[in-house]
Amino acid sequence: MMPHNETTALSGTITHVFAHRFTLEAEGATHLADLGPKGAEAFSLSPGLPVTLEGERRPSEIKVTRIETAGRAPVIIEHKKPNHAPGHKHADVPADVNVVLAAARKAGWEPKGEPHQKPKHFEVLARQGQGPWTELHIDFAGTIYKQKSADAEKWSLAA
Repeated sequence: MMPHNETTALSGTITHVFAHRFTLEAEGATHLADLGPKGAEAFSLSPGLPVTLEGERRPSEIKVTRIETAGRAPVIIEHKKPNHAPGHKHADVPADVNVVLAAARKAGWEPKGEPHQKPKHFEVLARQGQGPWTELHIDFAGTIYKQKSADAEKWSLAA
């Protein structure tokens, strides 16, 4: 099995784009690569685009950390780890939806609907202004420790 931290560098042509993931034809093979949502905002992908990338090779894909193409500045991408912020510990306090909603509003978010209670946090659907709907993970003490794009099915968001 390949180590999860092996770095690779490839030059090739993008063949297919799936949101922030894409396939790259390089060195006689097809590789699946992932820019992450923020990386895709910083570097627009399109089939037929020749690119050079560097990234961490994983069993299923390459997590791209640097990508470039002729005529554009290289883009460096930092991938956040999928777990909690470093050192985050859930406070040992009782669950109170009012504390959680107040914390979201204080941070500039406008919650929608009923938060989903989990054993150590609430998941709250919210957005800032007219921005995208976001799922906030807020512990019982009112600390927002995770933000991710809201899943339309989970939150029953109509298109």
